Amino acid sequence: MAELDLEKGDPERAEESTRRRRRTSTTSEDKEKESTEKQLDRELHVRLIDAFDHIQEWRETRDDTELAVAIAQDKEKMSKGLVSLTHYVNPLRKPLVIFLAFVEPILAFGRIGAILGGRIIGWRQRRAEEIAEAQAEWDRQHENDGQGPTPFTVPAA
Repeated sequence: MAELDLEKGDPERAEESTRRRRRTSTTSEDKEKESTEKQLDRELHVRLIDAFDHIQEWRETRDDTELAVAIAQDKEKMSKGLVSLTHYVNPLRKPLVIFLAFVEPILAFGRIGAILGGRIIGWRQRRAEEIAEAQAEWDRQHENDGQGPTPFTVPAA
């Protein structure tokens, strides 16, 4: 049996009260950590859902409805699964956040780029058609002259 210290009291009781104090301080820290972790989980979940939405829209514009429907149906499960996976394999959380930080702007700018690219291609096709029509009209006007094409002559020097 341990000696009883008259100034500090029973050593077993002191250890028990110290453990109890540690437990309560750890509990408040754990609650704060848990709420921060839940907030990070919600943010990660929302970002994943948004990324899946962008991918779904991208597949729909490419007429890949089968994949778009599959993503629409499973995006919630996939994002929850990835978030819960980061709890068990904690080192995956940071690369996933970095990957999202890289992919999200690409998806956003990719959609804008696709719209602008489509407009530029359409403009170039219309312009090529206008030039072809103008060339055909010019050819028709000069064929009616009856002279045919004029040969190129080099002036005498």
